[in-house]
Amino acid sequence: MSERPHKWRDTAWKRAIADGARDAIEYFMPDLAANMDKSREVTGIIDLELPLEGSGSDKDMRVSDVFMSVPLVGGKEWSVACVTEQQHESDTSFGERMFDSYVRLRAQRQAGRTTGFAIFTGNSKNTNSYSESCYGFEASIKFRTFHLSSYNAEELKADKRPFARVLYAGLLSLGSEKDVALREKYAWELLNMTTEEEYDKGRRKFILEFVDRIFWLDDPEINQKLKEAYKMKTISLKEYVAMLDKEEARMEGRMEGMKEGKEKGKFEVARSMLADNFPVEVIKKYTGLDKNSILSLN
Repeated sequence: MSERPHKWRDTAWKRAIADGARDAIEYFMPDLAANMDKSREVTGIIDLELPLEGSGSDKDMRVSDVFMSVPLVGGKEWSVACVTEQQHESDTSFGERMFDSYVRLRAQRQAGRTTGFAIFTGNSKNTNSYSESCYGFEASIKFRTFHLSSYNAEELKADKRPFARVLYAGLLSLGSEKDVALREKYAWELLNMTTEEEYDKGRRKFILEFVDRIFWLDDPEINQKLKEAYKMKTISLKEYVAMLDKEEARMEGRMEGMKEGKEKGKFEVARSMLADNFPVEVIKKYTGLDKNSILSLN
């Protein structure tokens, strides 16, 4: 483990929120999710740079941990800035940084449709607002915050929403960073829970990749033990995640073949019904074929 623990957590949380952007919005901002256009993608970008207008200095750069563009019904989009914080002690400047990031993002997007929230993944409680005053000019901001340590583990475990799985893994990771056996146990508990649910490929991947990162499963010591676990006897969790793409492709091919076979079956049934002098309208009802398709079989 060449990186410090909080760096591993930081990467894990950012990647999960970006890759599971739609599920993150649905979990943390259900009021915004209610207006989402379900037919369009929610995009997530990690470490979006927010420069100070007119400044070319790196010192004036602010970075949004995760930026999300949320498509709404009617063609509009909302910009969402998400900040993940790893600290275990109070950070008095956090509210000011959130305020600054919001102002920069709003200016960069040139639109008022901008919001944000923060996820505190350590054990601390922190501010959810900021205000400042300057000779009669008053400015303030209030934003949503979610504190990982305030969640109930059993409630998260019972919640089958994809991002509840992420929060559950994150909560279990607190305090287990020095216990290899415990991290291994938690990782495989999450893997079993995730593979038992009927998540699609994208959801399974971002959940399991978060588990992989949050429990440091790139550690050779853990991966060696994982080789004897679960039904994939000789591979690591990372390799298991990579196999999901191949499994999904095979399944899609099989389903397509079944669909083609079903279509062929309809024509065979229609052809037999025509031979027995069934009316076209009756054949339409029982096969789902249109009139022209049926008549072409004569």
